[in-house]
Amino acid sequence: MEAVILCKGTLQVEHPDDVLLDYIDVRNGFAFPSYDRLVTNGSAELVDADLLAPALIGAEVDRGRFALLREMLPALTGVATLPQVAIEDADGAAIDAVADLFAVLDEAPYAGKGVRGTILSKVLHRKRPDLVPLYDSRIFESYTAPGAIPRAAHRSWREFLQLLCSQMRDDLRAEQAAFDELVQIAGGELTRLRILDILVWRTADAWH
Repeated sequence: MEAVILCKGTLQVEHPDDVLLDYIDVRNGFAFPSYDRLVTNGSAELVDADLLAPALIGAEVDRGRFALLREMLPALTGVATLPQVAIEDADGAAIDAVADLFAVLDEAPYAGKGVRGTILSKVLHRKRPDLVPLYDSRIFESYTAPGAIPRAAHRSWREFLQLLCSQMRDDLRAEQAAFDELVQIAGGELTRLRILDILVWRTADAWH
């Protein structure tokens, strides 16, 4: 495949099909299929077992973080009622609904504690892998590159997720044909949003 251009034109992924195939090859030890095929209650409603899912995709959930996540559960129930739309088709209201789930990280008593966007996104993404993005330091570095999302010292998690979701939506729309093909390459098991994360994550890794 030809290269795809992501992160508002600041990241070029060469041979995206090869990048994806390398990631989903179980011999290479990445999070697929353990994380993506994990079955808990079989619905979009969060249960305790979902809170351990980040451990399958590189984010440790120890007893303290598990306890924090359990306390957060009432603020996260909205994941089960998110609009039934994929992020590439989402309007502003749908993106706001996703961002609202991360607002708990801005509020007492959770702000600045042991659970931040990386762990929370890995809990929520499994429930709506077509709409809630994954997040970690590589995603941050890639999407806050010059020309993408400006960095701001005091931006809230909610505000950042609004910007991140909007930019990811724009990337998926701009490269629609390529992602249609990549979904087929993955055997239909992964959403466009999950594939986007894989491409950015693996390419950012190659930079460092």
